[in-house]
Amino acid sequence: MTGLLLAIAWQAVVNAPRTRLGVPEGSDHRARFAIVATGGVLALGAFWLLAGVSGPLLEALEITPETFRIAAGLVVVVGGVRSFVKEIPHEEPVPEGPIAALWPVAFPRLITPSAFLLAISAGSTEGVVATMVAVVAAVAILVALFPVRTDGLAGRVLVAVGRIVAVLAVVAGIFLMVDGIRDV
Repeated sequence: MTGLLLAIAWQAVVNAPRTRLGVPEGSDHRARFAIVATGGVLALGAFWLLAGVSGPLLEALEITPETFRIAAGLVVVVGGVRSFVKEIPHEEPVPEGPIAALWPVAFPRLITPSAFLLAISAGSTEGVVATMVAVVAAVAILVALFPVRTDGLAGRVLVAVGRIVAVLAVVAGIFLMVDGIRDV
């Protein structure tokens, strides 16, 4: 997998415009920076851990990185199709206070099945550093979108761009599967 494909895959899996639509916000339809940033940091920690243990984990499960990449690509494709069809994430109950950074920002908005498997796949083949550079870039875009309102024109633009990114997830997933098949 090239660095460009890795970056595109992480941008597509995080899908910052769509994820922004599911982030808790105040009465002014704006996300709270501390909640978004803390949720992003929690997700980064989870992805770092997954990428770091990916090699030994796959060895323990007796799965080759190539086979796992094919499976991860399939899950990324399914996640991309789901994001395209259901452009706005389903509503989650939002707890009061800082726990909202964990639920629903870190999980289930950022730590999705696609991201979970991509972290393991990329960590085992590309290494922790390359994986984390791509993850940080993807999460940084989400954090940068925190002041964008989700009502009116801005919300419609987030939906449209989120659908385009969902198509990129399908393409990235197909590339992951082909890359895994080619390496087998």
